[in-house]
Amino acid sequence: MHINNIGYNHCHDADFKICRPTGSGDYLLLLLKTPAVFTFRGTDSVARPNSFILYKKGTPQFYQACDISFANDWFHFDMSGEDLRFLEELNIPFDNVIPIGDLNGLSLIIKNMCYEKYSSNHHREDSISLYLRLFFIKLSEKLHPAGNESANSYYDKMSILRSKIYNMPYHDWNVEGLAHQLSMSKSYFQHLYKEIFGISVINDVIRSRIEHSKYLLSTTDLPITQIAGMCGYKCDLHFMRQFKTRMQMSPTEYRKHVSDDE
Repeated sequence: MHINNIGYNHCHDADFKICRPTGSGDYLLLLLKTPAVFTFRGTDSVARPNSFILYKKGTPQFYQACDISFANDWFHFDMSGEDLRFLEELNIPFDNVIPIGDLNGLSLIIKNMCYEKYSSNHHREDSISLYLRLFFIKLSEKLHPAGNESANSYYDKMSILRSKIYNMPYHDWNVEGLAHQLSMSKSYFQHLYKEIFGISVINDVIRSRIEHSKYLLSTTDLPITQIAGMCGYKCDLHFMRQFKTRMQMSPTEYRKHVSDDE
């Protein structure tokens, strides 16, 4: 695959319009960030934001802004027969506007390709080729999610929540509060969390606290009681019990062990 031209986060006025009766002479992919009007065989249809279309070479291209400004990512490219087979294996359709939800991951890949295209990097063509394959693989995963579709739809939100847990181990996390943030029942939230991350949410909270305590034990001289509080424990004895259960040594022994290894 070879990129001929590419644009990231391009914005146009409300009078923007494309009219190519014989196509663009190559393949064209659009990621829509605003509504747009597409014309297929003389019939207009409104496409929603967070959709994509992959035009075949030679397919007429008629699309325009939908009463407001038009924003999209796009790239024109050429493909070999082997590349076409690659897209067929990924089951990516041509000449059809398809909603795919959150575009951020795909848009970031286009941003990286755009940077490489206009850089002076010695291996930019190789990098772009790899990015192109990655883009279509990730697009295929969005079109054909594997496993539990509900888990896939909540993955991004769950990941953000998990990042909060690990970034704020001192917070008084509990299942009811975490489930409420995603408007889920406690039981469904716990089931989905374990299905996505392979660990229960309570054990993950404990893990985040133990990992933070290990960092503090190895990089500071703070007393154990203070470290326990900084890791979300109201009782330092509870902290020491959980730490020893998971690390097979007490916090004091761990600190000495780390110090001896330096």
